Amino acid sequence: MNRFLIHFLGILTLGLSLNACQNAPSATEQATQETSYERLVSLSGSVTELLYELGQGDKIVGIDVTSTYPAAQVAQLPKLGHVRQLNVEALLSLQPDLVLAERTDEASAALQQLEAAGVEVLWLDGSFTLDKPLAQAEQISEKLGLNEELMRLRQTYEADKAKLQQARQAMEETPKVLFIYARGKGSLMVAGKNTAASAMIELAGGQNAVQSFEGFRALSAEGLMEAQPEVLLLFDSGLQSLGGVEGLLQIPGLAQTPAGQQGHIIGMDGLYLLGFTPRAARAAADLSGRLQALPDAYTLN
Repeated sequence: MNRFLIHFLGILTLGLSLNACQNAPSATEQATQETSYERLVSLSGSVTELLYELGQGDKIVGIDVTSTYPAAQVAQLPKLGHVRQLNVEALLSLQPDLVLAERTDEASAALQQLEAAGVEVLWLDGSFTLDKPLAQAEQISEKLGLNEELMRLRQTYEADKAKLQQARQAMEETPKVLFIYARGKGSLMVAGKNTAASAMIELAGGQNAVQSFEGFRALSAEGLMEAQPEVLLLFDSGLQSLGGVEGLLQIPGLAQTPAGQQGHIIGMDGLYLLGFTPRAARAAADLSGRLQALPDAYTLN
């Protein structure tokens, strides 16, 4: 072989090598190509809703009890209990290749058991912020390769945020709102600071009537006197568990509050109101509109 031919073949080999390097997938792309997630389990109502928004509903094989939307679709799926009281055996029988949960539930013994069994868990942002749905969507998109779906969701959500901003600008006052979590008259809790309820009230342009503690505490007549709420906010299911507005106002101390005296009572769907789902900005704008509509009679969905 002459010297010219050897030189030519050397250049050709180098060119092919460089071309192969340029066309080789990145580590992330390669991992996405090698792993196909076709069986998903969602352990959060907001995550389940988000998966449907991203067009992945047909891949969901199991959900937790907080997954209530979209109602018709989730009604057909196996329920695995609450994330902190999870039916691990039932979940494993579904043979998921990915379980999606929020970091606020990371201490769950059941989830730790799943990871120990080799089940892959994608931990998602669980904060009470308006940015949570997009943050979760970005994490899911990166994992499942849903760039186009993410772009569409982002456009819709930004439009909802703009409408919320308009609603907030129309607020002339900052009403004091008390959120009551009710499961019948024997189980009544009020939301303090650093809760989803407090965050949503503030996003809607209101003020949490409870500022003296964080988390939830049992409702008391003394606490109501201190809080002096101008609006009472409940899940509609909670209000119904009390026998409606009439039953609510029979609870000692509530009828004597400014909210009780004026009938300023609002009931909303639980997941919609406090799930910080893809509808979070819409829910905050909705609540803002209802607060502005007061002192009309109480409103329910």
